[in-house]
Amino acid sequence: MIKQFYCTKGNQLIHLDKVEEISDLISDKENLLWIDLNNPSPQEMQLLAEEFKFHPLAIEDAGRQHQRPKVDEYEGYYLVVFYSVRLDPDKYVVQTEEITIFMGKNYLVTVHDQEVPALAEAGRRWQSNSANIEHDVGVLLYSLLDSLVDEYFPLLDKMVDRSDELETNIFDPENPKDQRDYIATMLELKRSLLLLRRIAGPERDVLNILTRRDSPIFSERTRVYFQDIYDNLVRVADTVDSYRDILSSAVDANLSVISNDLNKVMRTLTATSIILMSSTLIVGVYGMNFDNMPELHWQYGYPLAVLAMILIAVVLYIFFKKRKWF
Repeated sequence: MIKQFYCTKGNQLIHLDKVEEISDLISDKENLLWIDLNNPSPQEMQLLAEEFKFHPLAIEDAGRQHQRPKVDEYEGYYLVVFYSVRLDPDKYVVQTEEITIFMGKNYLVTVHDQEVPALAEAGRRWQSNSANIEHDVGVLLYSLLDSLVDEYFPLLDKMVDRSDELETNIFDPENPKDQRDYIATMLELKRSLLLLRRIAGPERDVLNILTRRDSPIFSERTRVYFQDIYDNLVRVADTVDSYRDILSSAVDANLSVISNDLNKVMRTLTATSIILMSSTLIVGVYGMNFDNMPELHWQYGYPLAVLAMILIAVVLYIFFKKRKWF
């Protein structure tokens, strides 16, 4: 589905009536055009390719999913691959949506397969930034990328809070949660951080290219604003790296806690077995059916045997208790 946005030089956001008007609008360099495609059909992609004269390889990239964030330069326009992210609040799993961006001198085309809430925010920022900065496609691209990157921080804050919570609960003896659940949760959180790192790292390279490379598409004044997005991506990448290390240490600590708990259980079982074996030894000796055992017919034999077993058990219990085996 094609959603058309047409912004005149007077900073007015107007919806287009016909897609066929695109070629006429972009021929006027005073116009600035933004076309947004949500889950486009092959026919719609072909129509845009004809209107904008996009290269077949660029169209192929727009229809391919799970690409690495990148920026490719074609004759007269750039192709940028960026990602929108959101977090599943129940499982703390990062969900991503790839956005392919075609950027020309006076137009921007965004292609994605699902709804991206950040695009609406990008439209509002575009109008505000156009009035305050400059009316060119660089400001539009900056507004879009800035809105996408700003989504990363609330998501990252939730993941950081969850990481701190898990790390605290590991050493809480009153927490009844199964330790195996902690490992599964921490590994899932670590995978989500790794996915975010795989996105933020290459996107940082994209911003580095847009910042350092001389581009005929947007002005030097606009290029400065991309440095702010680059700095934000550096912060995201550094935070992800730090908490990935913390989660790795937390997983190791959790395994150590499980191993320590297992050792405590084994010590307790061992001490209990020794106490029972001492009593069993006395019972076994007097359970033999020999005729010449003098204690068998003694009046106080049974009470003394029971008393001996209790005494030995108490002595051993006190001994192991002092050794903290119980």
